[in-house]
Amino acid sequence: MRESDEASRGSVGPLVRVDRFAFQVVVPPAEGAEIEGFVLTPLHPLDARAVPQLPMYERWAAHGRFELALEGVASEAFDVALGFDSVPASASVSIAPDPDGHWQVTLTAPLDALYREGLDAREVTLHLGPQGRVLLLHKLRLAAAGRGPEVERFELREATDSVLVHAPERKLFDLQNPEEGFWVGTGRWRLRLMVDWSRLESDGPTPFALDARPVALTLSHDRPEAEGLLVEDSARRSGPRRSYTEFYLDTSHPALAAGVPPEGSDLRVSLEVASQLGRAGEAPSFLLRWRRRFTLRLRDPRPSLAVFRRLSGVGIDFGTTATVAAYAHRGYRTLMRLGSPPDPTQNGAENPTVLLIEDHERLWSELANAVEGRRFPSLLRVVLGSHAASEQLREHPDAVVTEIKSLPERVVVLDQSPLLRDREKRANFVLDEPRVRGLVRTYAYLLGRAINRPGQEVFLRYWLTYPAQFDEHARALLVEELRAGILLSIPEGISADEVHVQMQATEPEAYAAEVCPELAAHPAFAPLLERYGELRFAVFDFGGGTLDIACGRYRPATPAEESASGCSTVIETLQVAGDDHLGGDYLTHELVWLTHQHDRHLPEMEAKEVPMQRPVTIPENKLARAPQLYRRSVAARQNKVAFERALKLEQVKFGPRHELARVENLGATDVANQPVTLQSLAGDVAGVQSKLARHLEERIADGARLLANMIASTPWEAPGATPAGASWRERGVVILLAGNSARSEYVERALATALNVPDLKVWTPQDTAAPAGVVRFETAPRVEKGAEILGVTPKTAVALGALRIANRDVHLVRAAQGFSYFVGDLKGFPPSFAALLPLGTPPADPAAEGPHYIDFGAWNGQKPLRVSREFEAQKMGATDPRLVSIRLDLPHDARGRLVVCAATPSTIGWRFTHDDGTVHRGTLVLTPYFN
Repeated sequence: MRESDEASRGSVGPLVRVDRFAFQVVVPPAEGAEIEGFVLTPLHPLDARAVPQLPMYERWAAHGRFELALEGVASEAFDVALGFDSVPASASVSIAPDPDGHWQVTLTAPLDALYREGLDAREVTLHLGPQGRVLLLHKLRLAAAGRGPEVERFELREATDSVLVHAPERKLFDLQNPEEGFWVGTGRWRLRLMVDWSRLESDGPTPFALDARPVALTLSHDRPEAEGLLVEDSARRSGPRRSYTEFYLDTSHPALAAGVPPEGSDLRVSLEVASQLGRAGEAPSFLLRWRRRFTLRLRDPRPSLAVFRRLSGVGIDFGTTATVAAYAHRGYRTLMRLGSPPDPTQNGAENPTVLLIEDHERLWSELANAVEGRRFPSLLRVVLGSHAASEQLREHPDAVVTEIKSLPERVVVLDQSPLLRDREKRANFVLDEPRVRGLVRTYAYLLGRAINRPGQEVFLRYWLTYPAQFDEHARALLVEELRAGILLSIPEGISADEVHVQMQATEPEAYAAEVCPELAAHPAFAPLLERYGELRFAVFDFGGGTLDIACGRYRPATPAEESASGCSTVIETLQVAGDDHLGGDYLTHELVWLTHQHDRHLPEMEAKEVPMQRPVTIPENKLARAPQLYRRSVAARQNKVAFERALKLEQVKFGPRHELARVENLGATDVANQPVTLQSLAGDVAGVQSKLARHLEERIADGARLLANMIASTPWEAPGATPAGASWRERGVVILLAGNSARSEYVERALATALNVPDLKVWTPQDTAAPAGVVRFETAPRVEKGAEILGVTPKTAVALGALRIANRDVHLVRAAQGFSYFVGDLKGFPPSFAALLPLGTPPADPAAEGPHYIDFGAWNGQKPLRVSREFEAQKMGATDPRLVSIRLDLPHDARGRLVVCAATPSTIGWRFTHDDGTVHRGTLVLTPYFN
């Protein structure tokens, strides 16, 4: 706009033209405010015709200022001041245009000069000098708007592991803490910005409303050379009451590799955010901007390497169902938490060994890119782990991978890959060895993130356990990938050579390492120690996925052992065995199956076509009336989880007093993936309960008999020193119950029968009566000198025992392991199984001749070996389900004589001599036939 035409220039002074103008309201921060004040600007460019409606908040009017930015052209120098309704409100400013006549200026006036009570419209005017001319710029409508916008809470949280595993978030205080912050070289960290606003109050009939969702955001920091160090994910912005967005801090950025001093340094960050403000119900007309400065602490882990080397080892029970990790600090032992359980009554140290795959293609890609030099793969929205994954089991059963520990054996050894379907793309995939490796590595990486807390400790030594009955190839794969996964959680500045991961103790051995020292110090066991000079143990580890048994002794170390290990005591294992399909989770699944198949329920299941996942321990029924109900499907897996949770079948296996729940209307899914409601489960459940109890007694009895056989075959004393007919008690053996499933009352009953002790009672440290030979070591947590002493449970004791071994509190040695099976033939009339090669037989070299070969007599190419994990003389016929028939690799028409020997605890060697004198030799691994 132009102040005058050229004809009158001589009388009114220089010609002045305003080409562009814009105003903003600037409000300084209130005392104690979370942010650095506000700046309010029109959302759209202004011209002389604009009449914006400006909110006049009480505090703004008292403390704010009105800033007007102008630019234009003038014929010569002039003075200008800002005014309202032709009354000057700012100091006059002298302007000297450039040679082309262009000029620009910003004029400032206190906001209270604009606001006048009772006025709802004002003119913004320019006062030009020296003649004092007045130029109308534009008009403003004022709206008394009550209390202005106020930030109630500003929070910046690090939430990487909260997404991955439901771990607690770290707050800004933690991120700025000079003793915490972030280790450099630990990948991308997800930061969540949350700004909560007070509700706007207005005196007018049409109040202003703030949409707090950020519409513009600027991030800057004091390391401008590190492009991409801190970036926003603008797709995560949200509102309207809360300003929310997410950032990513890349601590592995190359610019940080040599840019952090030993004592650490602050990354100074400036954040500016804009949101929209306008009349409620109308299109927004203003942008409300605010700014906040903060710091993030960056630390280099390398100067602390000497401290890390002195830290405790970490004992890890990598379980089928749950994983427990333990370490020691200043004499106290601590359990790790991988995420938070949804039920606060759950043991927070028992972390589900579960992964949910969000996007399997991205997972394989991220792992492929995470090489030794670049660790910490970015798995946000790629996987969920632990509690976060297990919560999704019912809704997304195909995307949730359970029993990760058994995958190497199931997929790589036995070729039993499950069909999976990721949650993000709904794309199907199956597992092969590289993908199994990837899943084990991923879970170990998540576990390592929880152990190596950001900016604090980094642990370098790990001792993991494995099941007693485990394929060697699968074990080697687990060790390799667990180490690789844990290494991914170590800051990049620390060499891989500093990290040591071992898997050299079975779960029952680790349990003995924890419990035996405690029992040896207990007065109740002093008579046993005085009599035998050692504590003889048999661990019955009844966990979620496997039954593991170890027999051995806790004794003083020999001088050679003490010199080699530095330990004064030894856990010596004499025999290990187990059943990798007899665990709590298998039993629970079997109970679900039996409930679905019960005569009272099956008719409704078939009428409504409600499918059910068949347990791997139940053989396929080719004569099933409705085979479509037992085929692999998402609905079948969903129903398995729904039945288990609604009927409380997980609790039923712990004893007769835990009754099957009655459910009036149980929600299920039919074969067409449509919801259905079941009513048959609401009635009398006594018949079902009785059937489930009988099944539990029979299944657990199998394990109890295996224990009895192992105790009988273990060489506790020197050869020939065992008294004839001596019982396990007379030989000083203490049976230790481990694993959460060992709490079941059915275990106590089964052991009483198998061990021929009808009055058997399980002893705990809280009992005042003398122990009778069977112990469940479980202690409550307690406080000593202000510190909490960990309680020990049948599950956590395995990790604590692994910690004892890792920290050299006790030395683990293993005697030559005896054979783990019974191999034989059907003999007599009526024929029954004869164990010609029994459990506990010392393994020998199958290539050498000698008495270790057992003569199985006349044989032919059609005759199978009979193999079992149990043996009951004269009671195991040809149809006994405990017997497995295995044919040797012989010609169909071969005839001759067979001899067999134990080559390893799970392998036999055999030699077949044909009638014509030719000889066939071979070895046979028995483990796959029992999976």
